[in-house]
Parts: sequence; structure tokens; C-alpha cells
Amino acid sequence: MSEEILKALMHLFALIVKQDRGMLGREREYVVNFLRKQISLESVNDYLELFDKHSGPGADSSNDQASETTSVMDSVRILGICKKINRTLNQSQKVVVLMRLYELVDSDSRYTLQRMNIINTVAKVFRIPADEIKSIDTFVRKKDGSDSDDKSILVIRNMNHCTGCDTEVDEDEISSLVLIVRIASVDIYFIKHYSQHLLSLNGLPLLNGKIYTMAMGSSVRYQHGQPIYYSDIASHYMAEKDFTRISLITENLVHKFREGDIALNSINISESEASLVAIMGSSGVGKTTLLNILSGIIKPTSGSVRINGIEVHAWDSDLEGVIGHVPQDDMLIEELTVFENLYYAACLCFKSMSYEDISALTDSTLQSLGLYEKRDLKVGTPLNKVISGGERKRLNIALELIREPSVLFLDEPTSGLSSRDSENIIDLLRELTFKGKLIVTVIHQPSSELFKLFDRILILDQGGEMVYSGNPIEALIYFKTIDSQIDSNIGECPTCGNINPETIFNILETEVVDEIGKYTGTRKTSPADWAAEYRTRLEKKEFSEVSTLPPSNLEKPGRLKQFLIFATRDIRSKLSNRQYILLTLLEAPVLALVLSYIIRHIPDPSSNSYIFRENENIPIFIFMSLIVALFLGLITSSEEIFKDRKILMREQFLNLSRHSYLSAKVIILLFISAFQMLLFVLVANPVLGIKGLTFNYWFALFSTAAVANLLGLNISRAFNSAITIYIVVPLLMIPMMVLSGAMFPFDKMNRTIGSVDKVPLIADIMPTKWTYEALMVTQAKDNRYDRLVYGLNKTISVAEYNTVERIPALKSAIYETEQAYRQKELS
Repeated sequence: MSEEILKALMHLFALIVKQDRGMLGREREYVVNFLRKQISLESVNDYLELFDKHSGPGADSSNDQASETTSVMDSVRILGICKKINRTLNQSQKVVVLMRLYELVDSDSRYTLQRMNIINTVAKVFRIPADEIKSIDTFVRKKDGSDSDDKSILVIRNMNHCTGCDTEVDEDEISSLVLIVRIASVDIYFIKHYSQHLLSLNGLPLLNGKIYTMAMGSSVRYQHGQPIYYSDIASHYMAEKDFTRISLITENLVHKFREGDIALNSINISESEASLVAIMGSSGVGKTTLLNILSGIIKPTSGSVRINGIEVHAWDSDLEGVIGHVPQDDMLIEELTVFENLYYAACLCFKSMSYEDISALTDSTLQSLGLYEKRDLKVGTPLNKVISGGERKRLNIALELIREPSVLFLDEPTSGLSSRDSENIIDLLRELTFKGKLIVTVIHQPSSELFKLFDRILILDQGGEMVYSGNPIEALIYFKTIDSQIDSNIGECPTCGNINPETIFNILETEVVDEIGKYTGTRKTSPADWAAEYRTRLEKKEFSEVSTLPPSNLEKPGRLKQFLIFATRDIRSKLSNRQYILLTLLEAPVLALVLSYIIRHIPDPSSNSYIFRENENIPIFIFMSLIVALFLGLITSSEEIFKDRKILMREQFLNLSRHSYLSAKVIILLFISAFQMLLFVLVANPVLGIKGLTFNYWFALFSTAAVANLLGLNISRAFNSAITIYIVVPLLMIPMMVLSGAMFPFDKMNRTIGSVDKVPLIADIMPTKWTYEALMVTQAKDNRYDRLVYGLNKTISVAEYNTVERIPALKSAIYETEQAYRQKELS
């Protein structure tokens, strides 16, 4: 706590104990112990002096005189202190303060009217619900093992009987009483015990009658008994909630790589709702492969994965919106803001909600994840960060969280994050389980605090062998026991309460030592042996598979609305990228200016006047213009689907319309290409003096660019590497350049391709061949001069052809026919 808050608490403690004729010795002792837990021993005396100054002289415990009412001055001071604390502390801290005030009063059991009025004033200012105040009051005063009518209080008697629990902890009759209370509004657990024997919380001793906060991942142990885990206690309280039941079951799951190596071997998993499950293991054991199979991304070689009895890999419509998947890589659109990324994801999930309601839902989700202040910031790239790595991870999770899937899979959500960001992410996932969600995540090298937050862990060993499934704290004891270690009954450190998950993998991978003490490189216990041990000891357990349909909040929009959402999202992402917009607008006109300026040829050395009809480079200009259109069309589209691959992977769980997505891409790209080609023609044609053919040139170039757009989208979908895509681009362009008919006449090509009397078939499928011919013909007959005389020239040309070719040929044919007829008559 801060210095300011501690001083305020000392004032508040002092004002309570000075009531009813002064402080008793036990109350001062409680304050001393409280300070020793909060600050260093050197500072205790300073705060204790402040407390003594305001608490006044001590009272005689035998004094039974009537209590005096709280003075007006004290009442004003109490209200001021409460308001001061109220502005600084969060709601969880306020609940803890109220609990400490109750504990202070309970230290000498002086529940007088004046003291309780002060506590009620504090609770009112802190806005703590009345039912929770009553639960705290009952919990603090309760010192026996009788059942409580308050459902928030859990009574565990003799460490082998838990009121409301089905699990017996120890068979020996041990005289002990453990009381636990849950404050639902902030999800905090408090624990105290009355016992003749030593109990520990996270390895640290619990003092009789003292109240402790029970953090997530905690465990309570009797020195010779089985532990009570935080997850067991949380499950007891969540059992009272009306969650829709969920079951995730795998049976004999086997997966092999293409080379035949085994990735996963005989994996059997049974998990239920309201659970946070971690998949752990060293590198290369198949953690991500297992996660992708569970989520339906990869189909296993054999075995089945079922959610509520429905086969995941059948892609049944009943599972639409049920599964969420957060890969290790970002699923974000880097050019959009934090708000826009989440907003468009929500638009694709809730067709019945208005845009205003979706905006409100988006803001609410960002608020709950601590991202609201960053809502208007661009996401940026991982290398050019605008928001931090932890914020990126939270936003990735928010994309799935906003539609609340029943089962959520995450691949290393804490990878590359600081310890604080990692804790925030796991805390967020933990909160989802309180809503009945099943969360399965791959985790790598978690800290002790993170490790204890999981309800269950699945440990994989080399060869995809499952070697453990169960409580995380019990895992270390399990492996120590099999390894016959001396301290096999100890999980957490007795001094600090921490647990080192790395110890588990050290035991798994222990190597054989030779006669001189060197490691031989051979494992003491093979993965197959560990898996066999697991199947013998732990794997067999009863689990009832749920047959009801899993819940889904997904409401997909229609295809037209999906098209509009995809198009709007794509346009926004492009417009927000200034560099992209600048290059898109300038690339075509700059190339047009460079090309037309170079080709603008004046054949007469003595003249400075440019005459279009004297420029012999126009066919070259037409050819190069088509190459520019082809190049721009391919470059604009060749990464469009590739850069969305992670987003498409996430959206496949929603079964959205691929037709709507592709239609949006195609229309936007066609518009961009149409605009680029218009700029090209408007710049190049005036420089070269090409007049009256603006539409003809634009349409031919746009047609070429449109074909290139479609080719680019296909290669963007076909390849999974940007380098590969740009290697393929010239492989497409060069054949279209060579076979356009502009560089080489078809009759002068290799005989296996071309011939004198016809155009090669392969050239007929090249778009550049058709657009080149179209532009050459239209330039020849549709220019401003030739369009006036083209009809007359055509008539003259036909007449000349008839005179020179057709009529002589007809005469020759008639003559030959006549000669043949006469010879036949003579014979």
C-alpha cells in the first residue's frame, strides 16, 4: 500500500479503537501485526506512533460502563478518510480494508454499536453490497463448525469433510476447522482455520483464527493429508451457477507427419466447462499440433475429437461460433485502430445488433480489458509497435472474447511478454472460466504464480506421449513420487510457497549417469515408459459426455451485409495507410510520365516540333503500357489474401461467406486498377499526342490490369510466403510479354510453339496478346484522322484486293474448270 493509504488506515483504525472508552491491548497487537505484514520493520514504529497518537489512552478491559456515542468530530473525520481512500483504492482493495476493520474489532470481540456504525459507514462509502457485508460479518464472527445458511461461506471440518463438496480430503479424523468466504462482486476468497495441527497456505503456515487472502492458484495443506486446491474451492462455488454443460473429449488421438514420424500418440482427454487447462511440454513435443487438432484446424490421422458429442472435424453447423482460436501470431489488421479491429470483428458476429449497439459493446469490451484509452491508436506491426506486446495479446483475445465462444483455444498467449503482462493475460482467461467457458492454452515456462492459476495441466513428452493430466501443484508431487525423491510429498517451497514447473521437466528428462558421474545422453525413463506409468496410475477416470448442443452467441449477417463489412474494413485499412495511398496514386502517373517522355521521339534532328505520325515508338509504347498495367495489377493484388491468412483462420470458425470476402477484394482491386489506369492514360497520352482514344486506351489497360488482379489473388491464396509470391510474379509476366506478339512475330518463334499460318494456342490465352492487338487496331482506325476516311480506305482496299487478288483468282478458276470440262467431253 502507498504511504498515503497506510496513514489513512492508521487514522481509521485509531478512530475505531478509541470508541467505547479506548483501545485494548489485543487491538493494538493486531495493528502491529498488520503493519509488519505491509511494510518493513524499520517503518513500523513510525506508523504505530501515528496510530497511538490518534487512538488515545488504552482502556481497562474490565470497565463495563455504558458506551458513549461517536463524537461529531470523529464522524466527520471518518467520512473524510473513507472518501480519501475511496478515490485511491480499487474495489478489491476496499473489500480487503473492510475485512481488516472487522478483524480488528474481532481481535477483542467488542462488537459495540459505535464500532459497528463506523464499519457500516465505511462499507456504505465503499459501496459494498449489503449481502456481502453480512457474509463478511458472519465469516469473521464464526468460530464453530456448524453449517452456515450463507451460501458464500464454505465450512470444511476435520479436513476430510467439506460442506457442499464431494471430495474427501483425508481419511484420518483430524481435529480441524477451515472456513472460507467468497466475496462474489470482486471474486476474492478469504480463509481462516481453527486447528491443533499445522496447516499451510502455499507452503506458509496459517495461524489459528487469523484471516488470510486466498489468491488464485493457492493450496491449503495439512502436513500429512491431501491438499485442498483453489480450483476445487472455485468449482464448489461455480457449481451453484447455472452454466451450460460442455464436454471436450478425445479418444485414441494419433497424428503422424507426412514423413511418417509420430506427432501425437494415443491422446485421451476429458475436460469440462469452467476450466482453465494448460498444455505443457518441452519444445517439439506436439503442443501446438495438439491444440490445432482440438480446435479443428488440423485433422488427426486417427481418433476423434468431440465437443458435446459432436465431431469437431466434421465442421457441423451446430459448432458454428462454439470454438474460438487465438494463434501465437497476431490476427490483427495493422492499419486499423484498436477500436476498428474489434468493431469489425463484432459486426461479423451480431447481425441483429445496430451499429450503435456494436460500438457500445466494443467500448465495453475494451474497457474490461484495459484497452479503452488506446482505442484510437493504430495497432501497428510487431516491429513498428504502437501498442505494447501485452496490449496486442489482449486485443487478439478480445477478437474472440467479444462473441464469447464456449470453448477457447490459445497458442502461447504469454510468449514474449513481461511477467506482469503474462499475469494479466492469464487473469483474463481465468475470469472467462467464471462464466462457464472452457479455456485450453499452450503455455511455455510459466512462473510459479501463473502455473498455480491453472485448474488442470496436460504434459506431453517426446513423441507426442501424454505423461500427466491433473492438478498443476499435484504434478510435481506425482513425478517426485515416481522418481523416489526424498521430499516427494512436498510440492511448494516450504519457505516462500513457490513451485518451479521446470523441476517437472528435469525429472522427465533425467539422463543416465555413467560410472564416473558423467551424463550419457540416454534418458533414465523413456517417454513411452512415462506414458505407460500415467495410463496405469491416472488416466482411468469416469467422465460423462454431454449430449446437449453447446451454446453459441453467433448471429452471422447475410452474404450482402458480410460483403459490405468486408469491403468497408478493407477500404478503411487501405485509407489509413498513407504510404500505400501515396504509392497507389503516384505510381501509375509517374511511370506514364517516364515512359511517354522517353518514347517521345522527334526524327528530324533540325526540328524541335513533335509530330505524332512521325514517332515510330508508338507500338513500343502500347506494349510497355500493357506491361505496366500487368505489373501494377499483379503487385496490387498478390499479397491481399496472404496478409489476411491469420484473420481468415480465425473467421473460419464462424463459417463466414468466402464468396462475400472474395467479392469485396475483387471489386476494391478493380476500382484501384481502374483509377490507376485512368491516371496513366491521362498523363501519357497528352505527352505523346494521342488524341481522342482516351477511353479505348483506358479500357484495354484496365482489362489487362483486371486479369492481373485475378491472377494475383490466386497466387496470394496458393502460396504461404511473400518471397515465394514475388518469385512467381515474373514467371507469370515474362510469358505474357513474349507471347503478346509485340516482341517477336509468331512465325519466327520456335516451331514447336509457333507457325507461319496460325497463332499459337498458348498465345491465344495470353491477355496481353488480345489487348495489344486491340490497341494497335484501334490506334490505326479510330484516331481522329483515320476514323473519317477509314470507311473510304476500307472500300478502296477491298476494291484493290478484288482487282489484284480475288478477280484474277476467279478468272483462273473459271478457266481451269472450263478446260477440264472440255477435256472430259473430248475423251
